[in-house]
Amino acid sequence: MLHRKYIGALGALAMSMALAACGTSATPTAAKPAKSNSSASTGPASSSPTPQTALLTKSQLTSALLSLSQMPAGWSTEGDSSSGGKTFCDYRQPHKARIQVSRTFQKGGGLTATVATAGIRQYASAGDAAESFAAMEKALETCHQETYKGSVLKYSPMSVDKLGDQSLGVRIDSDGSTVLQQFTLDGPALINVGTGGLTNAEADTATKLLRDQVDRYEAAARK
Repeated sequence: MLHRKYIGALGALAMSMALAACGTSATPTAAKPAKSNSSASTGPASSSPTPQTALLTKSQLTSALLSLSQMPAGWSTEGDSSSGGKTFCDYRQPHKARIQVSRTFQKGGGLTATVATAGIRQYASAGDAAESFAAMEKALETCHQETYKGSVLKYSPMSVDKLGDQSLGVRIDSDGSTVLQQFTLDGPALINVGTGGLTNAEADTATKLLRDQVDRYEAAARK
């Protein structure tokens, strides 16, 4: 039971970092177009509108999250969330996410328990999302270790699939546990998927789930 609780706490920590709260979320009253880059760039994306990408409501974003039916065999749903307060080394985000949603899954128990999280942060425009992604990327260039709630967290860059406009990965090690976090910038949204465990963080699962989550978001947002 202790290991199960610890893995649950570590998974919650990873999701908190992935979906760091920026203040009160606001649901748009109408779909507002925003621009999406077709490839990664070193500067912020333009916020000029295109008809392919629309801002979604909180209900639409929640529906776009990975569901239990999309998970491999053996997983159960742990719950949904709409907030998080921790960022890597407490870096300051340049923009507030208008809406943020996440879902947590768990497989197994005890020493073999594994947690998976999927989340979407939607900003007012593709430009705001790109600047927020750039701020996280810059923070991770110098943020390699910190202490949070008595635990030492070590961060290492991790290779990821090139999805959306830009992607990055972070390996988080703490007290013998590992969380693998992957982030993709996709138009006005930051999409993340993470897996974690004491004995197996399931990198292949995280990679597949990120692809699936990006596909589900794009199917919902680009109609």
